[in-house]
Amino acid sequence: MASAGLAFSGFGLFALDTGGVAHCSFTVAAYASDHTDPETAAQGILAILSSDPMNDARWLNLPCGPAVSRITLRELTLSADTTASGEQARLLTGQIQIHVPFPTGPFTAVFTVDTAAMEYWGEFCDMTTAILQNVSFPVSADELDADGPFSEASV
Repeated sequence: MASAGLAFSGFGLFALDTGGVAHCSFTVAAYASDHTDPETAAQGILAILSSDPMNDARWLNLPCGPAVSRITLRELTLSADTTASGEQARLLTGQIQIHVPFPTGPFTAVFTVDTAAMEYWGEFCDMTTAILQNVSFPVSADELDADGPFSEASV
């Protein structure tokens, strides 16, 4: 996964008052994007993501610069042999993905949250927003490290 640009992955389990748990996964990756202007890169990402009717793609202005969010909801059918009840069931899942072009180029960071705990979707959106408000990039080439794209960003 690291060779594909994955910089961080985590799984959150949150205890509920009802005795259950809410869960989500969170990943941060980067890919080479060959852009020199983050706004142009974000416009291109928005155009591509908006072309899929299953995406809710939107422009974001983050403290670190332009970004694009993509939200998708999917309903999966689980076969009877994979459920505790032994009956076929439907599972609604959600994904939040935010593409943030590095202002120093030529990479784009991708923050992804996945969950099937849709009753806590609002809380997961709020947590993702809080994380994104703290993403920053160095202001000069002197601050860059040659260890890879995430040595350039503070997440």
